[in-house]
Formats: sequence, structure tokens, C-alpha cells
Amino acid sequence: MIAEPNSSVSTDEAPSSLALVEENPLSANELYQLTLYKWRYSLEAYGFQTGEVRDLMFLKWLHASRRVVP
Repeated sequence: MIAEPNSSVSTDEAPSSLALVEENPLSANELYQLTLYKWRYSLEAYGFQTGEVRDLMFLKWLHASRRVVP
């Protein structure tokens, strides 16, 4: 449960009185794009070069699309 900004919570209030934010504000496509960005960023952070990251992301796509099995 996420409270709205500037809302106060005291011990006397019941948790149901908190304003709820939408459970998943991202669309499926936005979540997928964010996941790809996270993978790319993580691979680059581990020291992989741009070409290596591109190849690894392509292999991940091949595996996810079931064109290649391990």
C-alpha cells in the first residue's frame, strides 16, 4: 500500500483510511522497455562493451521468443 504525498499517518488511523495509488501504473509495454533498459544498464555496469551487450540482448530475445533453446 502506498500513501499519497503529504498525507499523514498516525497510530490511531486504520490502514484502510490511507489513499491508495494505482497498483501498477506502468503498461505492459512500458514495463518491458524498463526491464530491457535495466538489463542493458546492468551489463554495461559489469564492464561489457556495447557490442557485447547488443549480442547478449539479441541472444536473450532469441531465447525469449523460443527461436533458440539452451
